[in-house]
Amino acid sequence: MFRALITWITVLLIGGAALVTVPMPSPAETPANSAAQPSPKNSTSHDYDEEAERQLLEMTNEARAKTGVPGLAMDSGLAQAARQHSSIMAAEQQLSHQFPWEPSLTERLAETSGVHLDHEGENVAYAPSVVQSENGLMGSPEHRENILNPAFNIAGFGVVRRGSTLYVTEDFGHGLPIYSSRQAEHIVEQNVAQMRRGFILPQLHWADNALAQNAACAMAKADSINAGSPYGRYVLRYTTMQPETLPASAAKAVQDPAVRGLGLGTCYARTTTYPNGAYWVTLIFY
Repeated sequence: MFRALITWITVLLIGGAALVTVPMPSPAETPANSAAQPSPKNSTSHDYDEEAERQLLEMTNEARAKTGVPGLAMDSGLAQAARQHSSIMAAEQQLSHQFPWEPSLTERLAETSGVHLDHEGENVAYAPSVVQSENGLMGSPEHRENILNPAFNIAGFGVVRRGSTLYVTEDFGHGLPIYSSRQAEHIVEQNVAQMRRGFILPQLHWADNALAQNAACAMAKADSINAGSPYGRYVLRYTTMQPETLPASAAKAVQDPAVRGLGLGTCYARTTTYPNGAYWVTLIFY
């Protein structure tokens, strides 16, 4: 009898941004045929130029300051990913955002950094000097957009010197807070309460969250919002990068005057679908 009242609402709510993948125009010198170079998997040479990395970050933040954009904080995990990619480019002596054997940028950043990212970007370049590299990147609209993007707040730069050439990788990201389950639940709870007030409806009775919490974690474990089968008048299941934002579909359940109670659960997890983490959320309206 109660099952007849169920309304399933399934939402996929994620953040993201297009990744710029336009390489910097090649310098005058032409790298040797990559087929003649040793495989990066067998290469043990990591001639990282820490001073060049520092200078690039400094010049990047100076350029951002001139346009009124906050500076970037260096993240060691993103820097590690950038260095690894620059090492491969140096071994292959060519530019690429992803070689055939490499994971995607999102996966590479997830492997080296524990930061919760909702989007990221990357610049790659090679040039004889730091200044020439920076000038080339700033002269390319797509790369300049990454450098000056106000949405990015962290970065990791990797510079590898091979002979007279610097191979540069600049990885950018937008890092977000990682909340505990209780903190995330409180944020969602406050958002629902605010929406109810906007509809001039009485506040909901907060039910035992155990059922909703188990359902949220089951979704995360299965990497699917279709996992689990809790019952209620409405069941809202979704993923989000930021629990501060409720999906638009929540309005139908929240503004229903017949709804009296709510159980909610959240589970933050890194999965194959969300390598850099996402919140899996279940709301059960009674």
